[in-house]
Amino acid sequence: MDATAFYYIITAVILGLGLFYFLTTTHSSKGSSDSGSSPGKPGESQFHRDLRKKIEKNDQREKVRQRLVQAGFYGRNAIFWMTASKLLSFVIPLLVALGISSFTKTPLNVTAMVALAVGVAGIIGPSFVLDKLKAKRQQCIRRAIPDALDILSICLEAGMSLPAALARVSQELATAHPELALELAIVDRETRMGRGVGESMRSLADRFDLEELRSMSTVIVQAEKYGSSLADAMDVFAASMRQKRMFAAETLAQKAVAKILIPTVVCILPALFVVTMGPAAIMIMRGLMNR
Repeated sequence: MDATAFYYIITAVILGLGLFYFLTTTHSSKGSSDSGSSPGKPGESQFHRDLRKKIEKNDQREKVRQRLVQAGFYGRNAIFWMTASKLLSFVIPLLVALGISSFTKTPLNVTAMVALAVGVAGIIGPSFVLDKLKAKRQQCIRRAIPDALDILSICLEAGMSLPAALARVSQELATAHPELALELAIVDRETRMGRGVGESMRSLADRFDLEELRSMSTVIVQAEKYGSSLADAMDVFAASMRQKRMFAAETLAQKAVAKILIPTVVCILPALFVVTMGPAAIMIMRGLMNR
C-alpha cells in the first residue's frame, strides 16, 4: 500500500468520524444514546441510566447554545452551523493537502502535517471567535447602559409605566446604541406576551452574561416587589454606573501611561541619543585620528 492510498483511508476515516460527531451533536435531543456505550452507576436501572445520559447531552447542548447567544447568534440553527464549521475546517484542509500532493511533487508528509495543524486550528478557532464577539458585545452594552438609564429615569418621572418606558428607550437609542435598542425591543416584546419585566431583564442579562444588567434586573424586581419608587432607584443606579465607567476610564488612562513608556524607551530615546551624542562622538574620533 503506497502513501497516497494510506492517506485516502485516513481521510475517509476522519471524515466518517467527523460526520458521526456532527450528527450526534445536532440531533442528540431526538433520542437517547446506546445503553452499553458507557457503564452506569452501581445499582442504577436502565431507564435512569438513559435518562442521565440524555440530560448530560442536553446540558452540553444548552451550554453551547448559550455561548452562541452571548456571542450574538440568535438563530435556531446556530448550533448546526457551529458544528458544521468545525467539521469542514478539519476535513477540507486534509482534502486540499491530498490534492496538492497528487498534482504536485510536494511530499505527502509535509502537506499532511500542515493540513493537520490547520484542521486543529479550525476546530479550536471558533471558540476564541465566540469569546471575542462576546467581549465586544459586553463592551458596547457597558457604554450604553448609563445613557439608557438616564432616558429611562426621565420617562418614569414623566409618569410612563416601566414597559412603555423601555419601549421608548429602545426607540430613542436605535441610532446611538443599536445593539441595546434591539435587546430592549426584545424585552418589550416579551413583556407584551405576559412575562414580567424583571424576568425579561434577567434574560437580557443572561444573553450578555453581564453583571451590570443582572444588578439592573434585581433593582427592578425589588422595586416592583416592595412598591418603592422605581424612578429614584434608576437614578441611583445610573449614578453608580456612571461612577464605575469613570473608574474604568481612569484605569485605562493609567495603563496607557505604562504602555506608552515601552515605545518611548525603545524607539524615541535611541534616536535622541544618536542626535545629541553623534556629533560629539564624530568630533572625538576625528581628534584622536589627527593625533
